[in-house]
Amino acid sequence: MQNWIEDYYIGAGIKNPQKTRKKIDAGRLTVGVYLITLSENPGNLLEIIPASLLMQKTYARICPTIVGMEKGKDAAIDMAAGIIKEIYETTGQFQVREYFKNR
Repeated sequence: MQNWIEDYYIGAGIKNPQKTRKKIDAGRLTVGVYLITLSENPGNLLEIIPASLLMQKTYARICPTIVGMEKGKDAAIDMAAGIIKEIYETTGQFQVREYFKNR
């Protein structure tokens, strides 16, 4: 089971979010689905990873907190940019982890 924030972002390309999340949590193949996660690297704000990467048990164990999912890489990039923009407009800072802790 992955670590998801409560009220994570769901992109318009995801037709059945509950089913998609169950497949991801079960380690099943989800073609074209990308996850937006908090970055483990202090120099980055968010990371975008293909959900299929979580089929690898070693990666699934170390997967950072998931804050959103979207269908397609370009749409995931747009979603990540929108999240960062929302955080900056709300707080005036780029403190992503703190934003999600206090949300």
